[in-house]
Amino acid sequence: MNDRHHPFFRLAMKTLIMLLCVGLLPAIHSAAPAQAAPVVGNQISPLLINSQYVLFPGKLAPYIQAGKLMVPIRAFAGALGAQLTYDAATKSSTVSLLGESVGQLRAGQATAVTKDGNTIALGVSPQLREGVLFAPMNPILTGLKKVKWENMYKVLRLKVLIVQGRGDTVLPQAKSWKSVTPFGDLGGEHHNPFYPTLLTQSTDGKGFRLTLSVLNASGFVIPKGASRLELVAVDSLGQAVVRQLPGPSEATPKAGALSFTINVPTAPDYVIFNSRIE
Repeated sequence: MNDRHHPFFRLAMKTLIMLLCVGLLPAIHSAAPAQAAPVVGNQISPLLINSQYVLFPGKLAPYIQAGKLMVPIRAFAGALGAQLTYDAATKSSTVSLLGESVGQLRAGQATAVTKDGNTIALGVSPQLREGVLFAPMNPILTGLKKVKWENMYKVLRLKVLIVQGRGDTVLPQAKSWKSVTPFGDLGGEHHNPFYPTLLTQSTDGKGFRLTLSVLNASGFVIPKGASRLELVAVDSLGQAVVRQLPGPSEATPKAGALSFTINVPTAPDYVIFNSRIE
């Protein structure tokens, strides 16, 4: 009897065809070389420090752990204008700002110590992720005493976490940029109409490419050519690259989305983003 007419043979052929159709058996072809995917930092409750958006790119992007916003401690200290010191003997870090400090920050330890020797509970232990130490933001700011923060909502119910000095205190982070940009001095609906939603970082062979996605959160249509954008990319040494760009050449509708890209020579620790309507 011809094997092709045997019931077992027909059943085996049907099974083979089904596996090929659903992709459970490998196709026979030469695979293309794998491409490195850009590192994406999804901005959770973007920070507004001294009225300027601050974003952390790639693997430095904050995340939520047990209800706490975890921030990359070195980059976050830089964004505040604080000093960060590391004690190799105890493998711990200290953040100092305006005469106050929070120290003994280390992975796996859920407490820290303020300048006056008080122990504070962090709620969540700092964590090392890809060599970056993350720590919960709120208790650190509480320990620094001269800083306050609050959650606010913009148009479209977009959440913003505002960080600023208490009373007349101006965080040192602002001083460096006011000499090179007018963006932080413009108030009202004309200041920061664009809300940052996603920051992507990738290498381009010569440096780093940053792509920022934003939404028009002003509550009205922005006329074509009426807006300007600015990014300040600050690296781990505190060196900054300032890029100022014209806004969209077409009108941007309410809640309209857009993105733009800049190139910088070194990997940034954090990025300051500002926008304005002329």
